[in-house]
Amino acid sequence: MSERGVQGEGAGQARESSDGTDYRGYLSKATREAGFTFFGRAFALAFGFAANAIIARLLGADVLGVYVLAWTVVMAVSIATTFGIEGGFVRYISMYAGRGEEDRARSVFRLGMRFGFAAGIVGTIAIVVFRGPVANALFKEPRLEPALLLIAFAMLPYTLARLLSAALRALKDMKRSIIGLEVALRVPRLAVFVVLFLLGYRLGGIVTAAVAACIVSAVMSGVFVRKSGSFLVRGPGADVPKRRFFGYSSQMLAETATAFILLHSGRLVLGYFLTSADVGVYNVVALLASLATLFTFSWNAIFSPIIADVYHRGGRELMESLLHAITRWIVLLTLPVFAWLVVSGEGVLAFFGEEFVVGYAALVVLAAAQAIDSMAGSVSSCLAMTRYQRFNVYNILVMAGVSAALNIVLVPRIGIVGASIATGASIVLVNAARIAEGRMLLRVFPFDRSSWKIAVTAVALIGLAVAARSLLDVPRDWYWSIATLVVTYGVAALLTVLLGVSEEDRMVWSSVMGRLTRGRRR
Repeated sequence: MSERGVQGEGAGQARESSDGTDYRGYLSKATREAGFTFFGRAFALAFGFAANAIIARLLGADVLGVYVLAWTVVMAVSIATTFGIEGGFVRYISMYAGRGEEDRARSVFRLGMRFGFAAGIVGTIAIVVFRGPVANALFKEPRLEPALLLIAFAMLPYTLARLLSAALRALKDMKRSIIGLEVALRVPRLAVFVVLFLLGYRLGGIVTAAVAACIVSAVMSGVFVRKSGSFLVRGPGADVPKRRFFGYSSQMLAETATAFILLHSGRLVLGYFLTSADVGVYNVVALLASLATLFTFSWNAIFSPIIADVYHRGGRELMESLLHAITRWIVLLTLPVFAWLVVSGEGVLAFFGEEFVVGYAALVVLAAAQAIDSMAGSVSSCLAMTRYQRFNVYNILVMAGVSAALNIVLVPRIGIVGASIATGASIVLVNAARIAEGRMLLRVFPFDRSSWKIAVTAVALIGLAVAARSLLDVPRDWYWSIATLVVTYGVAALLTVLLGVSEEDRMVWSSVMGRLTRGRRR
């Protein structure tokens, strides 16, 4: 059977009934943009990995845990100060800009930024006022009170940076979005912290560095918006449905808030029941597990506005075809990361300091859940960018409750492993719900008949990783960890070739390589 015939088993009918040119165009665009998003985010994560390793080694798990609690409070308050407007920007700015209604896109942008500015000031005041009860009554950590007083001044610039980054995503400028929010937060934070640490400041040094980094990120993101979407800041606006915009944003707020509980309740419950050192270890575990989300984020960041465009054009079959191709690549690229953490997880944790190696079991559990998330994460984008956004809210509301309840039950008993189990179980359940809802509501499914290849690759790769972990004494040296990562990708690539490469896979690969070639020539 031909390559085209093999692929036709799963998505052929959908593609034949849609415009083939549109399919190729959208997939090519998604690939190019996701490719840059991946490399940009990969750089940010790699730098963040090195930066966090330096910070962890200099501070130790105990002081790092205090800082993590302070920053988690900022992230929690920023959910209210952004009010889900990030999602509102991605949907409405991209929709109006796509229609050529730049005046309406401009009004949406201004409306959201004004709200964010006012809310950021209120958030700053709230942290300053309630820092005492949060530090002493909730977490029983006196060192947290002065840290919260200082880090409160990160609230306004962090809020503005998040909103500006969302506006860049809506404009499909993933390059500047990542540089402004990811790179501009990590690089200045490390630079300022190292200088202050050498001057004798530890907790105060990292908190001051975080505030400085947020200011740099907000300023840089603002400059990028003026360059990439000058029409958003210049010219008169137009009437827009404010109630509809804030109504949609409020749904995104509920989703963001419950997602925060889903992913960060472990840190908060650990801070309440155990010590700041446990929070520090779990923070490193969560950081490493997040490596498995790299490809999911990269593809979905550009997939979301494309889905909004396709859906409003009535292209359900085109949407499903794109979903099949994108899910296949996300899963195939994520599996080697999980296999690598199974084999070399202890060595990677030791890079942060020997006191972090105790988090290996928690790391494997949480990374497994993130790998499963790669199988259905794009369905969430389909729901979010259509009229079924509320189902994402329902899913995460229920699962956030499950996560919080499991954390309260498991953390006092089994510590950071309990936090990972609670978060991991919730991630798996919410993805099962997404798949079912995508099937029932949008009549889309992330897998087609050719997905058996993914299943075979997953079983083989994970089986080999478990066997290597059990039978071999894997060294903890950093170069062995890198070599192991290269091997896992090599095995995944070999299995993919042996099982057959589809026409879409060739097109995606050609698009990525073409982008890289053009980048070298420039």
